[in-house]
Amino acid sequence: MTPLALHVLPHRGGGGEAYVDLMERITGFEHERVPLSSGRTPASAAVSLPLRWPAVAARARRASLVHAHGDMAAILALPLLRGRPSVWSTHGLHFLRRARGTRLGFARRGLRAAVAAAECTICTSEAERTELAEIAAPEHAGRLVLIYNGLEPSPVAGPEERAAARAGLGLAEDEVAVLYLGRLEERKDPLTAVAAAEAADGPVVLLLAGDGPLLSGAERRAGASVRVLGHRDDGPALLAASDVFVMPSEREGLSYAVLEAMAAGLAMVVSDGPGNPEAVGDAGVVVPFGDERALAAALSRLAGDPAERERLGAAGRARVLDRFTAEQMVRETAAVYEAVGAGDRG
Repeated sequence: MTPLALHVLPHRGGGGEAYVDLMERITGFEHERVPLSSGRTPASAAVSLPLRWPAVAARARRASLVHAHGDMAAILALPLLRGRPSVWSTHGLHFLRRARGTRLGFARRGLRAAVAAAECTICTSEAERTELAEIAAPEHAGRLVLIYNGLEPSPVAGPEERAAARAGLGLAEDEVAVLYLGRLEERKDPLTAVAAAEAADGPVVLLLAGDGPLLSGAERRAGASVRVLGHRDDGPALLAASDVFVMPSEREGLSYAVLEAMAAGLAMVVSDGPGNPEAVGDAGVVVPFGDERALAAALSRLAGDPAERERLGAAGRARVLDRFTAEQMVRETAAVYEAVGAGDRG
């Protein structure tokens, strides 16, 4: 019988789905996904988790390996991590990083237990590994492994594809398109990108693509320098049409949106929140989180310097090809699966 790798996700439709798509390339396992909750909100989790738990636990008992995705999933799934060979992936440590007061104490205790329970904790950035090393028991620090997110880089758009994509968005030839592509929520701080585009010098046009609780606020700011596109399914076309990618978020794991934009050859401007600087390295511009003046200055500079945009774009794509490929990520995670299957505890 083929061993079963059970992927435990916090909820349906979460960001971990794309990650699991790649994990399913690991051969020698049957792969199955189980969400703990039917929705993203705490209310939906409170209702659906108790109802779903017996079936999830039953699947875990038949699994050869349990792989939890995200810090909240790891905490909720602690009995599953203890009951079978197991790993968990950090995916940004979003529960820990947004926790305050008593919730922070709960998060720290839960993650200390998760690191102890699982044979391996896969950190998607060095920043995450550093944070968890401060929480984990010293004897478990060796279980923290860095494996960067990876993707399959598509070819950079050619002139005809770029021209068609820009025409579809109504962009003039001299307009410098700055793309924000992601969920419109407080953590990602898209409204700072809006304010920066409004204040930038030169023909800067912000393309704000995504849905979320800040959509209505962004729509009220729409104008000549800000175009609010809402939810889009044509990410490759938006990347082809754009010159600069902006990610002003408070924190990330290792953002797939950032990696995809780097692979597409866009000049990168990101905040200094955890994860972003580690992704772009010296192949992008890093500004302080929440500093709309600094972000506006960076956009203004790049709008007036096409040669610098080209240099940064080429450097970003080279960086993805060097260290953020799906092949590397799958190979390194497969090695973890093999070690876990052998019962190798630190």
